[in-house]
Amino acid sequence: MWRFHCAVVLLAGAALRLHAQEPAGQSAPPFPRDAPPEWGVEAGYGFSVHLNRGRSAEHLLLLEPSVGLRLGPRIQYVIEAHIAHYLTPHGYMVGVMPLGARYLFGGRRTIPYFSAAAGLGWTDLTQLEEIDRRFNFLLQASGGVRHAVSENQAWTFEARLAHISNAGTALPNLGLNSLVFLAGFRFQ
Repeated sequence: MWRFHCAVVLLAGAALRLHAQEPAGQSAPPFPRDAPPEWGVEAGYGFSVHLNRGRSAEHLLLLEPSVGLRLGPRIQYVIEAHIAHYLTPHGYMVGVMPLGARYLFGGRRTIPYFSAAAGLGWTDLTQLEEIDRRFNFLLQASGGVRHAVSENQAWTFEARLAHISNAGTALPNLGLNSLVFLAGFRFQ
């Protein structure tokens, strides 16, 4: 758990530093008024973190196709698909997160962002102590960096805390927590 806290503190510090270094009035917002939807895909590797009494030790590969719609000059409404393949134990989690937002700091080519999302999904990991049924809810919070390679394309690197839980519909409902590192590409 301390690793997660350290990663969050480091990401927040980097975001504040980049934002503070930006000259006033010289940065353009990342999403101009007429910005089209931003499509993206991120993929990465993750492992379980123990934020509860669960003892499972999972490793996973995660694929996250997404679309972001401009809500303001620095904020997007985000819809993501969630496709996870668990290596230990073998299993899957598929779902959709239709409630999401991404906030970008600054307006340079390389800018930090934070995002959060919620949704639902289906899994076969019911043999785990942390998962008690096939239908579950998904929550995620992440921090990352977006680097524009052109006006319509960008690379991303992100650290994400992903939570799977049945929201108390079956007990003991510990929930499965994973820290996932993702790299991605976004385009308009």
